This record gives sequence, structure tokens and C-alpha cells, in this order.
Amino acid sequence: MIAAAATILVLAAAAGAVPQRIASLNLAADEVLLDLVPARRLVAVTAQGDEKGMSNVVGRLAPALPRFFRADLERLLALAPDLVVVSEYTDPDFLRLLERSGIRAHRMQGLHSLAGYRAAILALGDAVGAPDRAQAMVARFDASLAGLARQLAGAPRPRVLYWASGMSAGADTAIGALIDCAGGTNVAAEIGLTGIAPISAERAFLADPDRVLIGVWPGVRESLAADPLL
Repeated sequence: MIAAAATILVLAAAAGAVPQRIASLNLAADEVLLDLVPARRLVAVTAQGDEKGMSNVVGRLAPALPRFFRADLERLLALAPDLVVVSEYTDPDFLRLLERSGIRAHRMQGLHSLAGYRAAILALGDAVGAPDRAQAMVARFDASLAGLARQLAGAPRPRVLYWASGMSAGADTAIGALIDCAGGTNVAAEIGLTGIAPISAERAFLADPDRVLIGVWPGVRESLAADPLL
């Protein structure tokens, strides 16, 4: 059954057909796909799509839709997708096995900047046969950023440090990009950090931020409050 389905999918991909059975292994793709294609075309999404504080689509994903905590090729093949959306950091061994199976993959890339998100939305729209919807989404994205820039014109820029139990977000991170577009200065980038990187309490203290930005994960606020320096 699975072998026959895979053969059909290979032939469909070769014919350049618009994918009708899409499996998402990337949270950003979960969120974007819900606005790009009818829900019936989704055959799998990430488990993170249900997590408050991480996902923007909590409650929008059908309960019966299979969730993936991690890449699992055997389980994925059983769903017979004709497109699998993966992450920039998806394991190379899994990608090689996916390629050998004949199932088409699309990689979400550049999700460390707002320009990267914009490009990723357009690329995903092309991959699923919904370029017009992707263009409309990007137009709303651009309008939101332009409106925010107008509101922040001339406002002071507080120095903001993202803190996650000894980790921070420096240059080339989505969190850093959000701090900048929201009117702040990313302290981690200011002190030379790149990517998601460790930062000691001593270094955070010496950086002297105006604000500390934390996530909603359990224990983050408590660890910050318990540190005598912070």
C-alpha cells in the first residue's frame, strides 16, 4: 500500500502537479500553510503548533491531524504526502532518506530575519501552488511593519536583552529582529553575540539592559528572579 502510494506521488511530482497532501515538519510552515491552502490539504503538522507561547495557531489545527514531535520517516510515509515541508536545520540523514523515497521536500530557510520570513512565505506559496495568497500575506506583513515604524518614529530605543536561563538571542536571530522592529536595541547583538548563544549572568549584568525579555516557558522567570546579580 505504502509502496504504491509512493509510486503515485513520484509520478505526480514529475508531472509538476500542485501538492494536495502536505506534511509540515516546521512550526512556521504550520502557521503559514493554514492561510495558504485549505485545511484538507494538510496531512501532518508539528506538535509545537498546539503549544501556547510558541504557536500562533493554537486551536486552529484539526484535532485529528497527525502531529510530529520529530522527523519520523516511517510514520511520514504511511501518510503518503506529496510534499514535506522541512526546516533549515532538519537532519541531513533524514533528508537523504526522504529524497530516496521520491517524496518532494521544501525547506523553510532564512527564518533569522524579517526579510528572511518574507522570502520564506513567498517561496512556500510557490511550492504549494498558492503564490497569490502568499503575495497577499506578504502585503499584510509589509503593511504591519510600515505601520509600526510610523508609530515608533522619534521614540527612544530601550536596550533590550533576551534571557532564557543562560541563553540569549544575538545578531541573525528572529528574536533579535523582533526586538529591533519593535523599537528596541538588541543588547546581545550589541555585545557581539551571534545566533542563539550562551550568556553568563555576570555578562548580562555588565551589559546593563533597560529591559529583559523572557519567554513563557516554566522556570524562566523564577531562574531570573533567583539570580542575585539579575
